[in-house]
Parts: sequence; structure tokens; C-alpha cells
Amino acid sequence: MLVGLKAAPWLVHWLGKKQYGGFRVLNDAQGYLTLLELGLGGALGPLLARAAGTGDERGLRETLAAGLRAYARVVLITLGVGLALTPLVPWFASDLSAEEAADLRMGWLVGLAACPTVLLLPMRTVLEARQRGYVVNLLLTGQAVAITGMSLALAWAGWGITGQATAQVFGLWGFSLLLAYGVLRGEPGLLRAAITTPTSGETRAALSRLSWPTLLLNLSGRLGLLTDNLVVGGVRGTAAVTSLVNTSRLPMIGQGLLQGVGGASWAALAELDAQGDRETFNRRLIEMTRMVAVLGVTGLVPVVAFNRAFVSVWMGPEFPYGGDLVAILAAVNAVLLAEQSLWAWSFSATGKVREVIAPAVAAALVNVAASVALTYRIGLAGPLLGSTIGFAAVGLWALPWRLRVVFGTSIQGLARAMGVPCATGAIAGWGLYVLVRWYEPRGWVEVLAGMSLSGLAMLALSFLTLLTSEDRALWRGRIRGLMPGSGS
Repeated sequence: MLVGLKAAPWLVHWLGKKQYGGFRVLNDAQGYLTLLELGLGGALGPLLARAAGTGDERGLRETLAAGLRAYARVVLITLGVGLALTPLVPWFASDLSAEEAADLRMGWLVGLAACPTVLLLPMRTVLEARQRGYVVNLLLTGQAVAITGMSLALAWAGWGITGQATAQVFGLWGFSLLLAYGVLRGEPGLLRAAITTPTSGETRAALSRLSWPTLLLNLSGRLGLLTDNLVVGGVRGTAAVTSLVNTSRLPMIGQGLLQGVGGASWAALAELDAQGDRETFNRRLIEMTRMVAVLGVTGLVPVVAFNRAFVSVWMGPEFPYGGDLVAILAAVNAVLLAEQSLWAWSFSATGKVREVIAPAVAAALVNVAASVALTYRIGLAGPLLGSTIGFAAVGLWALPWRLRVVFGTSIQGLARAMGVPCATGAIAGWGLYVLVRWYEPRGWVEVLAGMSLSGLAMLALSFLTLLTSEDRALWRGRIRGLMPGSGS
């Protein structure tokens, strides 16, 4: 996060606003190629988690073998489709010159060199299924630092969009190879066993049953998450994408951190479901719903209030700020997406992904239609408002309802866990926003001090008033358990 924030002004300076925005459009467009894995990643997750949770090593290796063989076909399909789509890439960058469009196409072709890394994706799923996602996160941190360093060097050297794509490819290959090395070193013979193990028709059928629903879920998620820059790039141009990306940068960082709650917990939820412990499953789900809301309020209220001042000292006063509405909507969407991702993980991690296909598809269609219409109407805030409408109109009620039907989760419990912190945050956020508008901070010292102090105040308020007495007791016990000599 810190490295990325430090690098952004230099990248915009060396690349220019249009090429920086063009690369962000390229990145989002290539994200759609991952759909050609046809839901394999999401299908492997619950199957591997079930095998890991029950100690079925034979089943784990058989599932891994089926996944590796399926991914080999995916690589060939992805490369073919990627090459065929190359001439269409400039459609989403309406303001690029002929030379800049050629650079965009070359960046697309370079990015395709990362396609074979999907062969190693099952290794990541194995680690997460064994509840060792922290290893993945450490490697991703190293990857981010390496990519940023190489991106800066190539931008300074004048390599344009092609240089940014080159840095991404090297980072993806480095991450994938290190991940595979770590897994195979800790589990000697796993790869050989996975390659040579015959797969039963039952395993292949289970993978197929989960793949297509997962594909639809992934497609809906991609339409919701990766359309904003494409819509703005096509309607308003790539320079506008640069303004949108960096105006909403802090809320988007918060969104990634909040989504990490669901990403870190899906394997444990799957294990509780496999053991039939629905009471603990639902108690933990409601607790994590409250945790996401509290963390969102604690972090995003100061972000929204100080965002204009932050962008001014970060990118420079001459940077075209996208407006406070962009920051507010990005923060609202960060909380809504993180909550709904957590709820959706409950279904995908337990192999019940079909239960949420209809809400996901409906929300994505509403999102895209509203985003396109509103971008023409109100500009940069349009796609963000479209996302808010999609989240609120469908997912906010449909997912809790399906949780109640499938798992017996209390809708009232989920509503209180999310609603009380968000309502409190909205009131506190408005007061802080008015205060910051009255006295606009200037310089890094004032901005960081103001954000830090208001964040600490929100944290204290959240702990004292938003967490239940049971939650506070649980967290005190967990913190004590981490202390040296606790025996935990």
C-alpha cells in the first residue's frame, strides 16, 4: 500500500495521464481473460478444503491432479482468445493517439505472457485450503514491491504502457514460481503424485458441477468490479481514468483490506460446515459481518473526510481531483462489497455456489446498465453510483435471505451487525467532513495527523459502543492469547 502510494505520482509524471489511465484500462480488460479458467479456481477451493479438513490426502491429491490437467487446457484457450482480441483493445481508450494505441496493443500482447502462470494457481488453493493464506499474503506483498520498483524504472526509461505490462508479467511469474516452490518444498512428492494420480469420474464430475456456477459468479463479480475504468475510458477517455483511479485510491485500498476478512476465513467456514457445526458457523459469520462494518467505519470515515486534502498533497495541487462524491461512493461501495463478498464466500467455500448465482447476475446487470447511463449523465461518479445501486438493489437483501434459507443465519443478526456501525459511521463521518471543510489541512503533517487522530477516535468509539460485550471479551481473550508465555 505504502509503496504504491509513493509510486503513483512518479508514474503519472513519467507516463502521462493518458498512458497511466491506458494501462489501468488494459489491466482491467485482461482481468476478463481469467474468466476463461471457467470457474476452476472457485470449484477447487471447496473440494480441497473439504479434503484438507477431513485429512483425506488421497482425495486432495486426486482433486489437485484433476485441476492441473484442466488448467493446462485453459492456458491454450486463454492465449488463443487473447491474441484474437488484440485489435479490439483500443476501443476502451477513446482519447489515445495512433502511437499510444499501438503501445496499448503491444502491452496487451506482453501481458499474455503471464497466461501460463495459471497452471500454478492450484498451489495457492492448496495453501489456502490448509488455512495458510498468510504465506500467500507475504508473497503477494513481495510481488507488489517488485512490480512497483520495475514499473518505476521502466516508466522512467520511457517504455510506456508496454513497460508497465512487462513489470506485471515478471512479478506474476516470480510470485507463481516462489509459491509453487514453497508448497512443493513443504510437501515433497505432492506434484509428482498429483500428476500421476488417476482421477475418478466422481472427482471430475464434482469439479464440473461447481465450475459452471462459479464461472457465472466470477463473471458477475468481474462485471461489477472491472467495468468502472473501462466505461470511463470509453466514454470520457483515459485521462479521466487517471483522475478516477487516484481520487478513489484510499477507499479502494480500504476495500481490499476489508475483503481480506472473507478471503482469510473461507477455509475455516468450510470446515465448520463440513463438521455440521451450524451454530458456530452462524455465530462467526455474524461476528465477521460486524467486524467488517466496524473496520470500515474506523478506516473509511477519516479517509472520506480528508481525501481531498490527501490527494492534493500526494499528487500535487494541479492534479484534477475527481470530486468528493467519488470518494464517498467509493467508501460506501468498499463496505457493501466486502460484506457481500463475505456472505458469498459462505456459499462458494461450502460448495453451494448455485444458491447465489441469480442474485449475483441480477446485481451485475443492474450495475453495468446504471454505470454506463450515469457516466454519460454525471461523469466520473457515474460508475461508482451504478455499483452502489447494484449492491443495494439486489445483494443487500438477497444474500441474507439465502443465508437464512440455506444455513439458518439470522437476518436480524446480520442487519444489526452491519447496520448499527454503518449508521454510526455516517453520522460521525458527516460531522468530521464538515469540520475538515471548515479547516482544510495543508501539508503531510497536518493531513496525516488529522487522519490518524480521527481514526483512533473512531476506533475507540467503535470498541466502546459498536462491539457487543461478548465481542469485546472474545477480542481481549484473543489478544492475550497472542502474548508471549500465553501458551496459545
